Amino acid sequence: MLIDGIALSGYRSFGSKLQKFGPLQKINILIGQNNSGKSNILKFLKEHYVDLVNVIRGRKPPSELKFSELDTYKGPEQSSFQFGIGLNLEGPKYSAIKDMISHRRGEDQRRDELIDRLISAKLFTDGSRAAFFIYQPQSSFKSGYAFSPDWIKKIIQENILSPEEWRYLWSQSTGTSGGSLENHWIPESLKHLSPVNIEIPKIEMIPAIRKVSQTVATPDYSGEGIIHSLAKIQNPSYNEPHLRKSFDQINEFAREVLGNNSVSIEIPYQRDMINVYMDGKTLPLDSMGTGVHEVIILAAAATVLKNHVLCIEEPELHLHPVLQKKLICYLLEKTDNQYIISTHSAHFMDTPNAAVFHIKYDKGNSIIESAISPKEKSTICNDLGYRASDLLQSNSIIWVEGPSDRIYLNHWLQSIDPSLIEGIHYSIMFYGGRLASHLSAEDSSIEDFISLRKLNRNICIVMDSDMSKSTDRINKTKKRLQKEFDKGQGFAWVTKGREIENYIDPKLLEKAIKQTHSNVKSIISLGKYSNCLEYKRKNKNDTVTADKIKVALKVSKSKANLDILDLRKMMEKLRGFIRVSNGLEKKLKK
Repeated sequence: MLIDGIALSGYRSFGSKLQKFGPLQKINILIGQNNSGKSNILKFLKEHYVDLVNVIRGRKPPSELKFSELDTYKGPEQSSFQFGIGLNLEGPKYSAIKDMISHRRGEDQRRDELIDRLISAKLFTDGSRAAFFIYQPQSSFKSGYAFSPDWIKKIIQENILSPEEWRYLWSQSTGTSGGSLENHWIPESLKHLSPVNIEIPKIEMIPAIRKVSQTVATPDYSGEGIIHSLAKIQNPSYNEPHLRKSFDQINEFAREVLGNNSVSIEIPYQRDMINVYMDGKTLPLDSMGTGVHEVIILAAAATVLKNHVLCIEEPELHLHPVLQKKLICYLLEKTDNQYIISTHSAHFMDTPNAAVFHIKYDKGNSIIESAISPKEKSTICNDLGYRASDLLQSNSIIWVEGPSDRIYLNHWLQSIDPSLIEGIHYSIMFYGGRLASHLSAEDSSIEDFISLRKLNRNICIVMDSDMSKSTDRINKTKKRLQKEFDKGQGFAWVTKGREIENYIDPKLLEKAIKQTHSNVKSIISLGKYSNCLEYKRKNKNDTVTADKIKVALKVSKSKANLDILDLRKMMEKLRGFIRVSNGLEKKLKK
């Protein structure tokens, strides 16, 4: 990542307690109420981060720092400005720093072990996977910067390394001898380990107010100057043919957003607008609706910029949740920037592998809390004023009888479409065989029935047929549910064989049963309508049923075989249902 983390105190809304923001990922979500401090983080990154790092590295005089009176904390408590730079302990920068020291001073296992113990200490990480190096000005905002003296004192008090270990680390890092613990061994060792030694990133900002303009020279990527930038990559010079690929990429995104393969955007000769060609017609982009207009601006800026840290304010403005998800997927999969996004929208929180940070304003101070668990993300929703009725936990729900069904469905879905993610594109819920008689997919109230469509409009159900021979018929409850589910935005899947295990290759199923149960003498039967989990036990020779979950877990470790009974047909239908529910396809084939 371009930035692994930052920490702040004594800056604008950030008070005396250092607030740490990391480890950062490719997509980073800052979410919280209005005026909680989200924009102050983006402002700091855009206006001060690079300059501060350059001052610390000695590449820029402190007098050129651009801090103003408004950047001073004016809250209810005394606070001095401190600035922390994060280092992801599992990221490439940490390895690069140790390699730099090894390149200068040679390999040394003890030195590397001391570095690992030091950097992973709680004083550096607060229990996260990012270590922070804390700096502060020697007098004012615009003075020289050094490691915080209070921080150095805490390092000594914590006794993370003994004085002899500090001396050894310092000597092996710097190649010098002598010195003292507080003035040389600790600060000079830390100087060699700090992330400031790594290349400084380029940082740009896309503000909340965005519009397309003909302006050529512009300090931001809000749409001002975007026509000129797009014209450059639409018709690149002979020695920059790769730029055209970026323009084609934006066109692909425009087609996906508008759901029309005939769409293309183009900058006319006059460079006075962005034209959209669609179905044989030519229209200016600003006639396509504000949401489409804004999402194209954001995608274009993210594509034109390469290897940047891109700060985006409130990308959800004018964007339907489907457009929000399409935008974030495009940023994640098609661009090479790092994104720090301030938002009020809960729809960004389920972005795969994104780092989510809850920004709160409490007693005059901004507070940053990492949100990882579902409980922490639920707290964010409450803070933003969302209620359960405002949110769908995922865009489709698949109802199954029990946990083993879920294991098989996830296994088969991953084999047919790995892009579908449980918890985001779909959720699997358990109804239990005997509860089926109390369930309904209808909207109207039916005596003693629970209306499933009130939980989610996009639902389907998987039911075992429970047939023991070809002439059997499914029971009345399953017939009723099948009829109700097939009427709405979903469908009912009744297994072709007796139950879901009959979709497993018989040889693989037998092998899985024997591997999970050491007392198997023989499998009773593996036919289409058999209870294929039944087996005779050794010695006792009686009949028992294998553990459904253990067997399912074992089967799921093997390659999926969908060419059994109607499994492939039904999985394709299920895949289509999920994709339509998530706006990835237009219509489900019934």
